[in-house]
Amino acid sequence: MNESRFAELKEKEKQARKQIVIESALALFAKKPFYEVGMREVADEAGISPATIYRYFPSQEELFNEAFIQEISSASEGFKKMVDNEDPVSIQDFAIKFVDHLIENETTFQMMAYLMLKDNLAYPVKGQFDSVTKIFFDLFALLLERHGMAPEKARVFSHSFVASITGILMTFRNNPSKDSESARDHIIKIVQITSSLYSYHLLGK
Repeated sequence: MNESRFAELKEKEKQARKQIVIESALALFAKKPFYEVGMREVADEAGISPATIYRYFPSQEELFNEAFIQEISSASEGFKKMVDNEDPVSIQDFAIKFVDHLIENETTFQMMAYLMLKDNLAYPVKGQFDSVTKIFFDLFALLLERHGMAPEKARVFSHSFVASITGILMTFRNNPSKDSESARDHIIKIVQITSSLYSYHLLGK
């Protein structure tokens, strides 16, 4: 019994230290692009040795993934409420909210793009990343169903939607001919056009 309690306490302490590392990484990501942050910097921020950080995260990629998972999982709660409302949010409003969240949380978007484009994601990073992105596929599929789309069609259209929105953002986020506000306005216009394809052509509304 005592051994079991000791093991449980030890595991809680390990998770607490791991969380400190993640929070230290996120604090650094708020100051500069995540891909410029090294493991040694995170260790310094967390107050541990560079060697110790690898006890919790065997690779930089795994640390990035854990940080991304925490950020996007927290954000997904707000989107879930939008879908679960008695009167669900419109497709356009959901899309704009999704884009604005990624624009306002540049680090989250950078990490998502990195993990999407990275070849040969190591286990268990790939499985964790897939499970988190699935949250948004599921949410939009449910939103489509609540607006009248048959469940068997909603899944593939949700994939199309998320891929389209993230693609628009990747294409126009850093437009050299526009300042950040103008770039955002342009992105929103394209997102509104894209959303209308689902609202009017696919759903007949």
